[in-house]
Amino acid sequence: MRWEQRMTRWIPQLIAATCLIVIGWFAHSIFNVDESNPSGGRDMSRRQQMGRGSGSGSGYEGTSAVKRDVIPVEVTSSLLAVIRERVRGSGILEPERQVVLLSRVEGSVDAVEVEEGQRVAKGKVLCSIDQEELRIAERVALIEKEQAQAGMERMEGLAKTRAGTTKELDDARFTLRKAEAIHARALIDLGHSQPEALFDGIIIRRRIEPGQYVRVGDELFAFADFEPLRVRLHLPESEVADLELGQRCVLRTESDGPALAEGTVERVSPVVDRESLTVEVLTRFPDAAVILRPGSFVHVDVITRTLENRIIVPRSAMLNTDGRSRLFRLLEDGETVQELEVVSGYENESIVVIEEGLTLGDRVVVQGIDDLQDRAKVSVYREIPVQVDSLTVERLDATTPITDEVQRKRPEDAKRGAVEGRRRGSPGAQGGSGQGGGNAPAGVRTGGGTSAPVTPVVPGAGSSAGSGSSDD
Repeated sequence: MRWEQRMTRWIPQLIAATCLIVIGWFAHSIFNVDESNPSGGRDMSRRQQMGRGSGSGSGYEGTSAVKRDVIPVEVTSSLLAVIRERVRGSGILEPERQVVLLSRVEGSVDAVEVEEGQRVAKGKVLCSIDQEELRIAERVALIEKEQAQAGMERMEGLAKTRAGTTKELDDARFTLRKAEAIHARALIDLGHSQPEALFDGIIIRRRIEPGQYVRVGDELFAFADFEPLRVRLHLPESEVADLELGQRCVLRTESDGPALAEGTVERVSPVVDRESLTVEVLTRFPDAAVILRPGSFVHVDVITRTLENRIIVPRSAMLNTDGRSRLFRLLEDGETVQELEVVSGYENESIVVIEEGLTLGDRVVVQGIDDLQDRAKVSVYREIPVQVDSLTVERLDATTPITDEVQRKRPEDAKRGAVEGRRRGSPGAQGGSGQGGGNAPAGVRTGGGTSAPVTPVVPGAGSSAGSGSSDD
């Protein structure tokens, strides 16, 4: 019994001592390893990372994370496109001319000759108002004018024989003039009883019915000329600097929808509105009425400049440092990139136009560019198309004759690019079989003494899909 009590008291102490001994042994072992081989842990981590990379395929995880011998990248192919710089505004479609026809006589409506939506020609009689009464009034006025004419002639005869006085002759003349004016007024009222269309147009509203009594000033019809339709844009002053009369406009009913009609800039206001601080721009669309109705809310793009047949790349492919524009082109082996200095032109939030230094169809790096240098080894884990704003950029098929046209326009630039490439020792500029150097002007391939159109590469085509030159 006494022995069991002693064992119960000493067992926890023995367990604690054993744990301390084990912990001390592990600490001593780790300390000795770190002291004898300080890089051992890092080497183990590196070996583990390389082991994972060798079995995981392509992508960021599938490459060496320390040595960076092979850098994972994402590429895209340069495109041939038409760039249209634009200024956008919104407004309401309205007719060029729209009038409200009011009654100029009082009376009952005898007949209505047109309906809403009917197209009418200039001079078309629209309705008849109280024709009989106005005809009678005109006849009475004509009779009174004839009586006044006869009275004046009689007084003139008496004046010649000195049987009448000068005052009586003057009164007769005044009476004739008054009768003539009354008759003229009756003729005008008779004409106003049959209102006519003032121009070619469409009846958009009818306010009267046969038998209805109208007074002077009552609305009869509203009609408008739908050819052309116009849109008034109110743009900030900073956006109208490049606007000119006659510039091409494109009309859409949805912000990113298809173009439904084309027109021109008709007028740019010379003043800025003091309240809205905007400038009114009037645009004109001759054929819009075929598919659109006045009163519709529309978006209008004014094309301020058009750049034909330009090579474009994503904005993410560009490096701009010290006033230099650079990018990395994937060479033909599909594993090496070449750093190129290019001349860039127009750019927006998504694309950049390359004026010189890149060839149509060349593959350029758009992801992983910060870790690259000239002749770096890469692994292409994905190839994506160039994402463009379809309202600003129109893609062109590189296999069409447009490519040949680009080449014909720049033959001298192509020759200079080839010579410059050979001088710098660029890949592909040496030898007759290369497809093109990085210094050739945009849209032209040099090498072998000829230039040929290039078809953009197909994603996933491997090393044969590259559009640059092979790495020496």
